[in-house]
Amino acid sequence: MASSTIMWLDEENNAAEFEPVGTHPHYRRRGLTRAMLLHGMHRARAAGATHATVACLGTPGHPRARELYYGLGFRELSRDAPLVKAAIAG
Repeated sequence: MASSTIMWLDEENNAAEFEPVGTHPHYRRRGLTRAMLLHGMHRARAAGATHATVACLGTPGHPRARELYYGLGFRELSRDAPLVKAAIAG
């Protein structure tokens, strides 16, 4: 598989969410993810969605993903804060 995403359609809130989104490293920078997202957004609009979100690793280690999403018109909405708990010694 070269690239994949799942689009979740929330008909109650007229929203679509793309998550997860990914492309195999050997197939990146070929427009596959962009094409998938554009196709999904067109399908979502046809189904009544008025906005879309994408779950993105917003860390500095993933600038190309963020650039892709910004280039498609997405903007930052929020950032998740990872929660970590140390293992409890048994």
